[in-house]
Amino acid sequence: MDVITRNDIISALGKLGLEKGDHVIVHSALSSIGNVAGGADTVIDALLEAVGEEGTVVVPTFGSKDKVFDPKKSDTTFGIIPQTLWKRKNALRSRHPLASVAAVGAKAKWLVEGHETAKIAHGYNTPYTKLAELDGKILLVGVDQDRNTFLHTAEELARWPYLKPAKGSYLDAHGKTITKTWPYFPGPHRNFIGLQSWLKSSGLVSRGMIGSSVAQLMRAKPLLAALLERLKVEPDLFLSQNPNLPDGIWQNADILRARLKQEAFTTAADSQCAGRYLEEMIDNLKRFGIDNIVLSFVNGVAWNRVARKMRGWYLAGFKLAGIKIAAIKLINPNDADVTQLLKESKAGAVIVSSTSDIAVMSKIASSGVKMYIENIRISANAAVELMNRLDKKSSNVQLAFNPLEFVQVGEDPFSKTYTRTNVKRHIGLLYINDGLATGEKTSLEQGLAEIKELISILRCKRFNGIFVLQSPNCEVFAENARKFMDVLRELGACPAK
Repeated sequence: MDVITRNDIISALGKLGLEKGDHVIVHSALSSIGNVAGGADTVIDALLEAVGEEGTVVVPTFGSKDKVFDPKKSDTTFGIIPQTLWKRKNALRSRHPLASVAAVGAKAKWLVEGHETAKIAHGYNTPYTKLAELDGKILLVGVDQDRNTFLHTAEELARWPYLKPAKGSYLDAHGKTITKTWPYFPGPHRNFIGLQSWLKSSGLVSRGMIGSSVAQLMRAKPLLAALLERLKVEPDLFLSQNPNLPDGIWQNADILRARLKQEAFTTAADSQCAGRYLEEMIDNLKRFGIDNIVLSFVNGVAWNRVARKMRGWYLAGFKLAGIKIAAIKLINPNDADVTQLLKESKAGAVIVSSTSDIAVMSKIASSGVKMYIENIRISANAAVELMNRLDKKSSNVQLAFNPLEFVQVGEDPFSKTYTRTNVKRHIGLLYINDGLATGEKTSLEQGLAEIKELISILRCKRFNGIFVLQSPNCEVFAENARKFMDVLRELGACPAK
């Protein structure tokens, strides 16, 4: 194996674009370079000579296993080059227990000072944003973009909801232990590797060889600006879309949940479509950031026909998972059951079919309970007539608009039912479904329910009722939920008040 000298490394760095006066943060793997004469010290000396006396070399030095981070003693797990550099007599090290760096050179003191007091670990007033202010550079030697700590700066500045608070302890200048929490801290997994082709096509990275390793050099300032621009419209830019990777699943779910919270309406899932059993329902809802459920059928049994003890078991599971009961659908309702069902579930409303006994509906309406009437086998005009009758009993009665049911009675749910009748005055709940006139259920936007148009018009009115996600069956719930989210994304975010 050829021996790699300091001059070899300096020459390679120059070809890559590292210049005198540069300030550079280096992520490295010494073993990937090859047989370096003098090991890590040679690499560090080459870097320092390449940037000169007016430049600065920075390395990440977090990852310590110590409970209390001591910048003068705590080791780093980021490799032998960072471990060697921070121990040099002329090296300065930041005190941040979760994101510390060490630096040698002209701007070392300014870069590391005050890092632990920054509000966000990789954000403003940290070595990372200071490096961008200096028009500094990022160097990867024998490692890929997944080791590029600077990328955390972009996601933390974007403050996307999948970032979580993190706590750490460090020794201050007087030897006192300080414990703090930093918000918007990056989690355990990212798909930074997926940025590689974009970085190349955008001209944001130059590539070369140092010894036997692939090396990449990027300018921090334009990279940060480009990433922040993309993150405005691509909050999942850094996230894995692997459907079986837990980190990616829950990080994407956090983004979806935040998007839904921006809406005026409440999003819920219909229990008969969300899963066959409790765990499946919870998992399906959580994957899409949905925190509400409408209890209609569970395992093929109407909710108001499920044994009380078993209902309690389901409700305990939903509560533990942080899922609220938006409403209960009553099949062949008995008004005497309503109070008990609402009390035990803490649901805000009941849903009954328009085919239910009018006397029972009137009693429920008169009790002051919020009630949604679902149109089943009736026209829009008939639904309006029924609503007008029940309106006299209570102002808490609204229509549970089922597009597929209107399709089956020969109506176009949006272009006729919604636009040409007074139905729109009564809608309090919209089922998100689709299908054909035969009654066959389809995935969203594959039937005649004009569901996209209905979603759009209600959002324009800042509809504050409930959207209830349905699907042809439990197996395709995820597909339908994903299509619903795609519709919202396509329609664009509602402007803030």
